[in-house]
Amino acid sequence: MLEEIDDLVRRTRMRSRTEFLERAVEAYVDELREARIVVLKPWTERKARTAILRYLKGRRATYVTDVAEALGMDLDLAFRVVASLLKRGKVVD
Repeated sequence: MLEEIDDLVRRTRMRSRTEFLERAVEAYVDELREARIVVLKPWTERKARTAILRYLKGRRATYVTDVAEALGMDLDLAFRVVASLLKRGKVVD
């Protein structure tokens, strides 16, 4: 791994391994600051459908991933419910 780091240091014209590591740690910390932790709740399809429709009411548009995150819903369930709502004409794409 040190050879790989040394190669990256040379190719990026950094001064040292230390500079490389400082930048890597800084980038990782920045990434963690922006990370969100979503606590998933237990949902039945029926309750998920009701919650999604309530969430969408009054909103012009949103991504299914945003709905799932806001409601603490598993992504597969959110996509499945939204697909069924699309088929029924309850929401539009």
